[in-house]
Amino acid sequence: MTREPNKRLGELAHLSVHGSLTSAEHAELEQILLASPEARDEYFLLLDLEYGLAKLAVEETGLQAISLPEAIVSSLGTRREKKAPPSRHSSYMLAMALALLGFLATAFVYWHSNQEGRVAQDGTQSAAKQEKANPNAVASAPPEMQIMQLAGSRFFGESKIFAPGEVLTLDHDYALVAGSVQLRSRTGAEMIVQAPAIFSVQSAERVMLKMGECSVYAPAGAEGFRVLTPHAEVVDKGTRFSINVHESGEADVEVIEGAAEVFTAEEINQPSHTGLLLEAGEGRVISSLGEIATSNGPQFGQTYKSILPDRVVSFDVSPAGDPHPDQLLAVTVQRGGKSYTYDVDQLIDFDLIHFKVNNNTHNLTTPLLSIDPKEGDDSRRRQEYLDRDHCLCTGILNPGGSSQPLTSDPDIANQDLNRRTPGLAVRFHQPIINGPGPDVVLFDLHVIVHPADGDPFHVSPLLFEPGLKTHTVRKYDISLSDHSSHQLSHFRLYGFDRRVRSVEELCQADHNGGVPHAVPAKVIATGIDLSDLGYPAGAEVRELFIQDAMDDENQVDPVFIGAFPPVPSPISPADPTSTEE
Repeated sequence: MTREPNKRLGELAHLSVHGSLTSAEHAELEQILLASPEARDEYFLLLDLEYGLAKLAVEETGLQAISLPEAIVSSLGTRREKKAPPSRHSSYMLAMALALLGFLATAFVYWHSNQEGRVAQDGTQSAAKQEKANPNAVASAPPEMQIMQLAGSRFFGESKIFAPGEVLTLDHDYALVAGSVQLRSRTGAEMIVQAPAIFSVQSAERVMLKMGECSVYAPAGAEGFRVLTPHAEVVDKGTRFSINVHESGEADVEVIEGAAEVFTAEEINQPSHTGLLLEAGEGRVISSLGEIATSNGPQFGQTYKSILPDRVVSFDVSPAGDPHPDQLLAVTVQRGGKSYTYDVDQLIDFDLIHFKVNNNTHNLTTPLLSIDPKEGDDSRRRQEYLDRDHCLCTGILNPGGSSQPLTSDPDIANQDLNRRTPGLAVRFHQPIINGPGPDVVLFDLHVIVHPADGDPFHVSPLLFEPGLKTHTVRKYDISLSDHSSHQLSHFRLYGFDRRVRSVEELCQADHNGGVPHAVPAKVIATGIDLSDLGYPAGAEVRELFIQDAMDDENQVDPVFIGAFPPVPSPISPADPTSTEE
């Protein structure tokens, strides 16, 4: 510390000893103590010394000028009568020492409590600290109903974006307009709700489903879980069941395992009532008039969901304050009902082997301070922004496309560049093995005012064979409105001086030097399942072709593409005892 801060610290110490610190001076003192580890170390050493001086003062005078630990005070009580009165000089020195001690004790206590408050911001550390301090403390009661997972979920009219772990408000109507959500009650019952749906949680044992589909699993200990519909009530008897409530209020009820009891609204209101017991494989329709009827069966056997869909679940990115922000670190994906997390270095890399636009000439982004040279050359530097770099601020944007999906091989080698097929093609460094769920992940730079579901795109085989087809991705696994989407740091967008028709032109063409992008943007993500292109399980795929779907003026902006390694072993059917991944 410099001489000036020490002087000011002395002034604040004097005010602290006399109890005359203002709130502003109190904050200033806090800032000085927190900003200097060296100062704190010095204070702690002085604290030991001054406690000794304070102890001596009590021994000499019997007077306690500052608060001392009770053990010190009591140990000195029997010695006070034996000490001679101190001289005026020693009393003055002791008074000064005690004043300093008072300040040091105040500063230490204030700093220590502030540090505890900062640690308490981390729920895990705070809980661990409380448990260590008081292992017999009673834990807070678990929530009545909690969100476990979401898949493409979007709620209407809510003030926030929901995330796993959030607690639902009781007696509040939730309108799920897209995707699905998995809930777990305090009793352990699990419920998957699929959009479109309207539901409310009345308690840990009661959920009102006004419209939509739900699948319920109640393990041992959660028996008696109830789902209410507009005209009936279904009570679990230790089972799996599904309910589909139509807009008219009519509901289809099917029992998958165990048994469930169905009551009409009229029966519920009777003082003593029994319902219709349904066992595994049985289903009924509750009409809009509240009547239970046997169904002809076509609507049954299709609605129960034990897990959420396979998808890209989340991804980790270095934060804005990191020396290298916006770097992709890891991806979590559900494949065949099981969750896998891959570090970015585990993903299979690729080479960009084709790139042609339609008309959009804004085809490159970099971080704000990483400026690409205006003049093109023959290096592959610009390709690397997509196929050699993990930064989500870099990418090759706005590839061309077609409103009609490809049905035959794209042309990526024609000598006449104008005749080549718009889009981009990638060749992976090793074969992708078609496994369950997503095999490839694509990250898209998406301006926040564009449609929330993402920019639709076609993905096709580079070489069509019998049974293969183009698949169109119209909704991303992690959309703009998803809590897992990532807000990008500032980046540059580059406009080329001509329409790019090949990878060579991408690398050689001049651009405007890049301008900071004014509109905030996020990165969203989606998985590509090779089975959707017609590839059989276990097929090896090396190349893919991607085109914008040209459904509007916004085009797909790839900033990272990676393929997942093969699953470690054949994936068995989903665990029949839980709806968890």
